[in-house]
Amino acid sequence: MPFAFLPAVPVLPATPPPPHRVPYAPRCVAAPSTHPSLPIAALKALSVAALSLSLTLTPPPAQAALTKLPPIDRANPTRCQPTSSAIGQANAARDTLLDLRECNLSSRNLSSYDLSGAIMSSANFDNANLTDVQLSKSYAFSASFRATDFTNAIADRVTFDNADLTDVIFVNAVLSDSTFENAILENADFTDVYIGDFAQRSLCKNPTLKGTNPLTGAPTRESLGCRR
Repeated sequence: MPFAFLPAVPVLPATPPPPHRVPYAPRCVAAPSTHPSLPIAALKALSVAALSLSLTLTPPPAQAALTKLPPIDRANPTRCQPTSSAIGQANAARDTLLDLRECNLSSRNLSSYDLSGAIMSSANFDNANLTDVQLSKSYAFSASFRATDFTNAIADRVTFDNADLTDVIFVNAVLSDSTFENAILENADFTDVYIGDFAQRSLCKNPTLKGTNPLTGAPTRESLGCRR
């Protein structure tokens, strides 16, 4: 019996399984700000203000570096001959350290000198003329200023702690942010001085703040505006 040939049935390839898909999740989108965006100029102004604040809160370099000061160069014959800063008093910047420690500058005429940032601890300025002088950020711990004239001086951020300021004249001087811990203030004249309220109240508690200035005749406590 003859064989019957059946037509070939095409073999279809197997259908691959569908690929595994991760369910779609929308990406996080930041919510629109409810505050108007600041212009670039305003952001820059804020940055400058923050930098200025940090510099204001930084201790004066003369005070902060006390433990790092070099030994007194007693072999330098010109060390006790102060010179004005050529840079300016705003930041007490100087070309070299102005070291007046233990120098005897009594009765010297230093009017209008720029001594900003000077280290003058234990120095003697008795009867010196320091009118119109610039002393910003100087360190005058335990210095002697008996009968020294500071009229119109810029003496902000100065450390006068333990200093002898007997008979001193601070008429119309700027003393903002300066310190006077344990300073002797008898017969001092503070007429028209520029000083903050907190510093003024602190000075008024100094037991040596009494008497009358022998040169100007100003009563010490009254000249500073202290209550009796």
